[in-house]
Amino acid sequence: MDQFNSKILIVDDKKTNREVLKAVLIAADEGYSISEADSGVTALESIERGAPDIILLDVIMPQIDGFEVCRRLKADKKYKSIPILFITAMDHTEDMAKCFALGAADYIVKPIKPEEVKTRVKAHLRIKRAEEEQLQVSNLETVKNMVVTYNHNMNQPLMAAVAYLEGLLIQIPETDKRHASLLKVKNELGKVMAILKKIQALEQLKRTDYVGKTQMIDLE
Repeated sequence: MDQFNSKILIVDDKKTNREVLKAVLIAADEGYSISEADSGVTALESIERGAPDIILLDVIMPQIDGFEVCRRLKADKKYKSIPILFITAMDHTEDMAKCFALGAADYIVKPIKPEEVKTRVKAHLRIKRAEEEQLQVSNLETVKNMVVTYNHNMNQPLMAAVAYLEGLLIQIPETDKRHASLLKVKNELGKVMAILKKIQALEQLKRTDYVGKTQMIDLE
């Protein structure tokens, strides 16, 4: 996730508050893509259309308050990883505790301090990016282990099949129409074995080599 492509959703029922936050984020000069929602309902609808990278969420709103919006998002595996920063005038310890208990990443008290907002938004976007990169490495490691297992399970049967076909091809004259068909099958199996040989090389790769991402794409 590039910092300059980060999508931020501001959720507040008061237009003035949204405009102030938007101005602060624009002034940060980080190239953020900023969208707004004037209620919890419209926020959830907006997220369904396209998930942001971070949400600045007011607490006191009609219909669905910020607490409920946060609860719903954290209960949905599609959106639970989105960092939520509550922006609210509520500054009691129990309110802050409730925010974090619901899964919020941070809590900023109104009236906001521009530098505090800029710093915290940037910090949480960096954390999110680091978590996504770590997850990608983990997923690639899983794929590597999977294809290596398939390689071991398939290599011996394929070798036996090719040897069997080679024996048949020796016995069947080239003028027999079956010869061409068997030769085609043998050649296709040879291609599969060549791919498996390349996959086998991935066993030597370490996680620090990004688990052979380029090689995996080539083999797809």
